[in-house]
Amino acid sequence: MTKANVKIKSVLEECTEVLFTINDLKQAKEYVIDFINTKGIKDTDKVNIVRGTNESKSLIRLQTYVCNALLKYEGLSVNKPTTDK
Repeated sequence: MTKANVKIKSVLEECTEVLFTINDLKQAKEYVIDFINTKGIKDTDKVNIVRGTNESKSLIRLQTYVCNALLKYEGLSVNKPTTDK
């Protein structure tokens, strides 16, 4: 695991602690975006997380997205690349 992955892991864990206490989608999106933009993670990862956040159509989808991103950056994603072509 790279140093960047460890940093993202702790950032997303910290983010979820507050995210799950917010009951409004707009407020939750603003929180996640503001939170991610203030952290020292790779710009490409920031862009992907902000994009995923903005594309979330409901609070539950946003919470699911952030949890899936957390799992991805921890290397625990259920979407493993296949070698079949």
